[in-house]
Amino acid sequence: HMTCRKPGGCGHEFCWICMKDWKTHKACNALEENQTQNEAGHQSELRRFAHFYERFLAHQRAEQYAATTHTTRMRNLAALLAEVHNLKVHDFCFLTEGVAQVRDSRRFLKWTYAHGFFTTFTADQRQLFEFHQAQLEGTLERLSDLLENHNFETYFSPETESYVPFYNVRQQAMSLTGVVGKFFAHLQEAIEQDTLFTV
Repeated sequence: HMTCRKPGGCGHEFCWICMKDWKTHKACNALEENQTQNEAGHQSELRRFAHFYERFLAHQRAEQYAATTHTTRMRNLAALLAEVHNLKVHDFCFLTEGVAQVRDSRRFLKWTYAHGFFTTFTADQRQLFEFHQAQLEGTLERLSDLLENHNFETYFSPETESYVPFYNVRQQAMSLTGVVGKFFAHLQEAIEQDTLFTV
């Protein structure tokens, strides 16, 4: 999700994909069926295509950002933190590993929208597919938000009295990276093996 930041920002939080208020946001990966039922033929199919294509493009843009700008930023941040605290860069690899997981998951998620567009699902199958897609997407957003918006610069001071806040954030990032990785692997395997709907 996004936050309108200072200076001059209002602090409003919203979903960067569907632009709805974050506080009332549930999931924007599901196509609202009543939209398609009230429209006829080609118009309905065009709206359906636009729904999937917009989400595909949103994840593609986020993937490109993670692959370039954000990867470089995290690599530099890890090196700087290691230098300031006289530690090894390896102690900060959770930053680059997290961004790599974000990048890979964004790439996968964008293609789940293509898969969702072209695959014929029953209503129950579509609901289950979108549930798993939303689980991955929601957890990925939490990881991405932590890595992009946490102020890691507060740990630059060599006079830091306690490393507890840093290690709490580190543990949170590592946990989220692991959870996103598991959601990603399970959904990918289920799609590849066509086992998403088997009991």
